[in-house]
Amino acid sequence: MAKRIFTAVVGLPILIGLLYLGGYYVMGVCIILSVIGMNEYVRGVNKILDHPIKYVFTMLLAAIIVVAMKFNYNSTVPVILICLILVFCGEIFGGNHDLLRGVATVFGLIYIPVLFGHLQLFDALPNGVYYMWMVFVIAFSTDTFAYFIGMFFGKRKLAPAISPKKTVAGAIGGVVFAILAMVAYSLILQKGFNINLPLIPNIVVGFIGSVAGQCGDLTASMIKRETGIKDFGTCLPGHGGILDRFDSILFIIPVVYLYAIYTFGYL
Repeated sequence: MAKRIFTAVVGLPILIGLLYLGGYYVMGVCIILSVIGMNEYVRGVNKILDHPIKYVFTMLLAAIIVVAMKFNYNSTVPVILICLILVFCGEIFGGNHDLLRGVATVFGLIYIPVLFGHLQLFDALPNGVYYMWMVFVIAFSTDTFAYFIGMFFGKRKLAPAISPKKTVAGAIGGVVFAILAMVAYSLILQKGFNINLPLIPNIVVGFIGSVAGQCGDLTASMIKRETGIKDFGTCLPGHGGILDRFDSILFIIPVVYLYAIYTFGYL
């Protein structure tokens, strides 16, 4: 617990500061998170593959995807398709033909840099920073209260084959408190920043984002269980790796971004 608190005290202000600065600082954060996250993912998945994924190749593709999303979001799908073509050209002409390796590589490129890359897209929206903070409001409130409510009241397991510690009570508690956190955040925006987003849509995105975040957490747990690893990495003392800490956030980012592009006209 002491390590978790120390990491949060040191790392959280740095992350908040860089995200607040916006622009290329956020792109830099996304590149770093994507490259490290891709390295963690490859290291885990390689444990169950007959032929290992190449680290440098996939980390380079991850960085390219993030940069492409920054300068032209419309190029995201074509860039992913080009990455798919490059990956499978490598499988065809690289000597060891491994369909599973190719599929795992493409999945990783969508799962990590594409989802992380959406974090930098809030910059292009009017007052997009206020939407971006929603991602963390939903994630932290869900994670925190799901943990404590599950610990004190959880009896029925949510997905025992994937994550034995997750409980139905914890999942419901996480959703409820994410909604309450979004209500509080809406009032803060209204009273402190004169940002008047409709309350009901904020509640809805709190609900959907919380559910998505918990699915992101379980997705990471499923990958770890299938690959036989406890944590993705060790770069965040007390938390594990980047994917251990940001697993729920990855799934929340695109949910909030979609909400943002359809509601920023209210600002």
